[in-house]
Amino acid sequence: MRNPKKSLDLRLADIPRRGRLRIHFSGVVQGVGFRPFLYRAAKQFELTGAVLNRGAEVVLEVQGGRLREFMRHVEHSAPPLSHIETLSWKKIPEKVDRKFAILESAGKGKKDVMVSPDIALCAACRKEMADPGDRRYRYPFTNCTDCGPRFTIIEGLPYDRPKTTMKKFAMCPECHGEYVDPGDRRYHAQPVSCPDCGPRLQLKVRGGTGRKEPLKAAVRLLKQGKVVAIKGIGGFHLACRANDPKALERLRRFKGRERKPFALMATLAMIREHCSISDAEKRLLQSPESPILLLRARPGDRLLRLSAPGQNRIGFMLPYSPLHRLLVDGVGEPLVMTSANIADEPILFDDDAPELPRLCDAVLGHDRPILSFADDSLAVVFEKAPYFFRRSRGYVPLPIALPFSASKTVLALGGMLKTTFCLVDGQRAFVGPHIGDTESNSALAAERRAVRHFMKLFSLRPEVVAVDRHPAYPNRLLATEFPKATIVEVQHHQAHVASVLAENNERGPALGMALDGTGYGDDGTVWGGEFFLGGLAGMERKGHLRPLFLPGGDAAAREPWRMALSLLSAMPGSEEKAERFARPFGRKGGQVLEAIRERRGGVMTTSCGRLFDAVASLLGLGGFNSYEGELPSLLQAEAERAKPGKDIYPHALERQDGMCILDMLPAVGAMLADRGGRAEKARRFHRTLAAALLDMAAAIAGKALVNTVALSGGVFQNILLLKMTGDLLEKNGFRVLRPQQVPANDGGLSLGQAVLAAVKYSKEK
Repeated sequence: MRNPKKSLDLRLADIPRRGRLRIHFSGVVQGVGFRPFLYRAAKQFELTGAVLNRGAEVVLEVQGGRLREFMRHVEHSAPPLSHIETLSWKKIPEKVDRKFAILESAGKGKKDVMVSPDIALCAACRKEMADPGDRRYRYPFTNCTDCGPRFTIIEGLPYDRPKTTMKKFAMCPECHGEYVDPGDRRYHAQPVSCPDCGPRLQLKVRGGTGRKEPLKAAVRLLKQGKVVAIKGIGGFHLACRANDPKALERLRRFKGRERKPFALMATLAMIREHCSISDAEKRLLQSPESPILLLRARPGDRLLRLSAPGQNRIGFMLPYSPLHRLLVDGVGEPLVMTSANIADEPILFDDDAPELPRLCDAVLGHDRPILSFADDSLAVVFEKAPYFFRRSRGYVPLPIALPFSASKTVLALGGMLKTTFCLVDGQRAFVGPHIGDTESNSALAAERRAVRHFMKLFSLRPEVVAVDRHPAYPNRLLATEFPKATIVEVQHHQAHVASVLAENNERGPALGMALDGTGYGDDGTVWGGEFFLGGLAGMERKGHLRPLFLPGGDAAAREPWRMALSLLSAMPGSEEKAERFARPFGRKGGQVLEAIRERRGGVMTTSCGRLFDAVASLLGLGGFNSYEGELPSLLQAEAERAKPGKDIYPHALERQDGMCILDMLPAVGAMLADRGGRAEKARRFHRTLAAALLDMAAAIAGKALVNTVALSGGVFQNILLLKMTGDLLEKNGFRVLRPQQVPANDGGLSLGQAVLAAVKYSKEK
């Protein structure tokens, strides 16, 4: 949710009430209706002057007797797509002019133009679509300067229609009249169109031909329980009725997605039937960004059981495009609206993608090309603000301000899972859209394409390329495509910590807690429960979770029962328990137990994510992850069913070779001996880990007289643990930094890689 007030240092008392001002605006102030907004505001406050685009800025001269009122209006009522990054003004001599004018753009000035993300359908366009007398009644591509596609259709800058994928659609006289009228809200709205001159829908049915009325036919297919691929703003969705078990089973079969939750799309009234919604959640759902939001489901809700088995939250979003709105209204009930992709690869956005027909019964497409893919953003409201699990549509490509200025342009390529990339230029970090898992050639090609587009869009050429230190991450190959750039390897968990510091405008020192599933450690083992002291200029590993044997390596992430066996085998006197636990897994269970005892076929790990896997499996929540983090998410949901309490299990801290080591085995043993219910045990385990993290902070940061703690890593997607840990730290005098603009998971990794590489390069220079 953009708030211009956050970006402005504007003291209204310093602004003269009358006279003439010259004002420079920078940020997302071009192609978003900013000049016509100033034009209308100047007329409202009876001011004269002129406004124009100059390079990356908007330059305004305004004169009259109500300047202070005008500036107050600008501060509080700027267009929803705009984002004022900087504002400077000075008083200049008055001129004789009788009106306010919008002038032609000037080429001089800075070239670092910022691009608006794609924005959800606004209220004014929604009203037009619902009006039978309006010429855009039920038009699936309705938009204006306040809403619609931006980033996904831009080919280059400056942002003009010939440099968008709308260039092939010639405006009709009525649309052109709106486009050139400064008083119209469609003034210079590049995607503007209508049924007479704009894009058109087309429906292709498996084993059949297209239909004359694509929208009506698609609604009929959805009502019949079919799966329909829908071409949205940033790619294709796979849609079906959320309340139809057979339709969901069909979708899961098409997508090969056994139990992973689906995102749903519905009106606000529909959502309220299934979830409780706070005021903050309502605001975020209805915001211009319109992300998928994880909402607490009502007890026993049917849609929860169907779409997110074992969970207690449903991922809902509002119909953010005109086409989505028409589909949801047409079907009259919530729809599954999940990304059309293979496994966790990038969302499909090409009309000719060969995979698409195999994923659905029909494809509802259109002839407006998508240039850049953008999956739906995913968040939960935490402390009245969005807490991201995936940052993409609605937020990309807005930059993140950095606490330093990089001397060279840096490209960071992210990790292997939940991949994003990041370009750093000066004090700005441009984090790219969610790509997914880059283990396949198609995913690498998607990252390459997206990186090249960002480079073109922002006129950047990397001089430093940052990669994860893991030698087998496939996207390291992309670094070789920049032979003139310096390649910098960045340790995975240090990048997690740096990401949190940078987006909170901090350089350190701080204690960084990086808790996740796996990351390549400097000693060649698998890290994932790490504690670092330092900042962006350098950090040192000061502690970690007790290393445990990871049987089968990556296989243990798919089969958490393996790690559960490893924990049992490491606990004195638990040999019989381990043997009993292994029996249901047959011969394989016995073989893994033997391998654990002989320390073969695996590696040592400090992973907190694998600890959660094992605890969930030991509590009977399953033995397998059908998707990444499945059992830990079920463990969180189970813990949230229990009442709050204060009791914790025992745990231990010890010193070895200057390291502070956290041993959670005593807690696991006590949990297994606990006669309470599973939910109570799950919650007590969470409380214990939070208390143990406080103890680690006291032991490491307290000794170093550092009172700032940065929390990051995929384990902190668990907002129950995040809140418990943050509350305990703050109550004990620590200042807590959390992810705010990028995810705690590997989706935020590229930002941390980029800032560490930028600082390292500056130091070496």
